[in-house]
Amino acid sequence: MQVELRNIHFSFGGSHLLDDVSVVVENGECISISGSSGSGKSLLFSILCGTLLADKGQVMANGKDLRAMKPGENQAFRKHLGAVFQRSALLSNLSLEENLMLPLNLHFPALSQQVKLERVRSIADEFGFSRYLHWRIDRMSVGMTSLAGLARALVTEPKCLIWDAPLIDVDQIWNNLVKTKLRQAKKAGATIIIFSNRRDIIDELADRQFVLSESRLRLKHAA
Repeated sequence: MQVELRNIHFSFGGSHLLDDVSVVVENGECISISGSSGSGKSLLFSILCGTLLADKGQVMANGKDLRAMKPGENQAFRKHLGAVFQRSALLSNLSLEENLMLPLNLHFPALSQQVKLERVRSIADEFGFSRYLHWRIDRMSVGMTSLAGLARALVTEPKCLIWDAPLIDVDQIWNNLVKTKLRQAKKAGATIIIFSNRRDIIDELADRQFVLSESRLRLKHAA
C-alpha cells in the first residue's frame, strides 16, 4: 500500500505544530520518523490513523484522498491498516482474547467465529500469550499490553503498519521478538511507518529516515 501525506498543516492555540508536512511512502517500504519530545510525532501519527483531522492537507492511500473516499472505500482501507498506539489503546474491561478479536469482528464480519478464533489463538501463541487470553487487560503489565497492541495490529495481516514509539514500555527480553515481527511484516510486503527515536529499530529496519523538527519533516541523509 502506498501512503502519502500531502501538505499537512495543523495548528493549536495559534501555534503551527505541523507546517506543510509531506512524504510518500512506497508500497512495501519502511520509514522512520524521529524527533524530540513535543515535535509532533504522535500528532502526525494520529492524523495518519484518522483519529485526528489536519487543518489542511491530504492523507492519501494508493493515490486516493481518505477524506474523499466513499464509506465503503474508507472501510476497505481501514481493514488493511494496523495501528499500534503508544499506550496500546486496548479496552481494559475486555479480555485479551476479546481485544484481539475486535479488528476481525469489525473488518471481517463474514469470517466464521471459528476462523477468527483460530487466527487470534495463533497470533497469541506467536507472542507467548496463549495462557493469558482469558485475562482482562487491567490485569496485565504495561509491557504486556504494549506487546498485545502489536499483536492486535498484526492479527488482520495489514498491508500498512503504523507504530507510535515502539518498545517504549517493552522489557529488553522482548526486543528481539518485536523486531522479528516487524521484519516479518516487511518481508510480507507491508508498508511500515515507525514513529520512534530508537536507533536500533531505525537503523535495522528503516529504508529511509526522517526527522520532524520545527514543524517540518526532513529526510535524514546517510553519513
